[in-house]
Formats: sequence, C-alpha cells, structure tokens
Amino acid sequence: MRYPDFFNEVEPIDTVDPLADTLGAVENGLITYEYIDMVKLAGHSCPTVAGAWLMSKIGLQKLYGEELPVRGNIKVELRGALEEGVEGVIGSCIGLVTGAANEGGFKGLGGKFARNNRLVYGANIDADVRLTRLDTAKSVNVSYNPSAVPGSPEMQMLMQKVVQGVATQEEKKRFGELWQERVKKILLQKELWAQMVTLS
Repeated sequence: MRYPDFFNEVEPIDTVDPLADTLGAVENGLITYEYIDMVKLAGHSCPTVAGAWLMSKIGLQKLYGEELPVRGNIKVELRGALEEGVEGVIGSCIGLVTGAANEGGFKGLGGKFARNNRLVYGANIDADVRLTRLDTAKSVNVSYNPSAVPGSPEMQMLMQKVVQGVATQEEKKRFGELWQERVKKILLQKELWAQMVTLS
C-alpha cells in the first residue's frame, strides 16, 4: 500500500489496553497507533481526520500527563449530533485510539473491560469534544479549528472539476497533492497546533 511519506512523520499515540493484555492479543497491552491507522479506519486523509488525530493526541496528553492513556477507560463526548456534518467521522476516529464505542460496542467480560456507551453524541458541553478518565473522573475539553492552515486557492477550482467528473488525470493528481499538502501542514507544523487545538 502506497501513501504520502509524511504519514510516517506524524508522532504516534502510545496507549495501554488492559483487555488486549488480558486476552493475550498484545504483549502487556501496549498499543501504538500511527496516523495511517486512522486513515485506514476513515478510508481517507483530510483536515477532519487530522483534527481527530490532534484532538486525541493533545487531549490525552493533557488528561494523562506522563502516564500512558488507558484505552477502554475513557469516555468521549461530542457536542455535535451523530448525523451532523462530520461528527460521526470524528467520533469513530477518536474511538479508535481511546476504545470508546457507542451502544454497539463491546459489553465486557464479567463486568470489566466494557467499551459500550462511552462514545456520546449531542453532549451538552462547551467544546467540540470532552475526554474523561473513568478512573479519576478528570476531564479535558478539546476544540479544533483548522482555519490556521488554509487550503491552496487552486484547490477549490480543482475540487469542482473532480466532483463534476470533468477533471483530467493531471488535475486529479494535483488536487490530491494539494489536499494532502494541507493535511501535512496541520499535522507537522507544531507551532500552529495552539491556534488549531484549544483545551479547557
């Protein structure tokens, strides 16, 4: 599988998953997520997926400090409704890293390791997303605004051609390159993160 080289430059997110450890799936439950994992889940790479990655990474760092985030022990609340815009994409992507799932998630073993009912949409919160540790009840509110990294002016015209099905192969390729160029800046230009991701 071929994908843009910069995917491999994105800092990974390290977690520990007690369920994975208990079931012998991963030694000591240590799971590292790479950006490409989120891309595989979403089926694409875009500013929304990049934002879900940054909100996960920065939010979990704030929530856990020097500790490893405990996958499956985190509640994720989103202000937007499931059917609204890209909320479902964001929730699924953050759920990948945190283990949080909606009512269809894993119900647990003997009252432990449940993942269901930990991904909630339409929450009454003053941020895009709230992450809560279930062991300490500590929470962090996270919001994302990618406007600090605008797309190329050329992209809008190319997008119209692509959507209308009239773009040439060269134009399609150029559009994809410009699209991922913006995503690269969002993910790798750390000096801009504070402008895009806010915590409270």
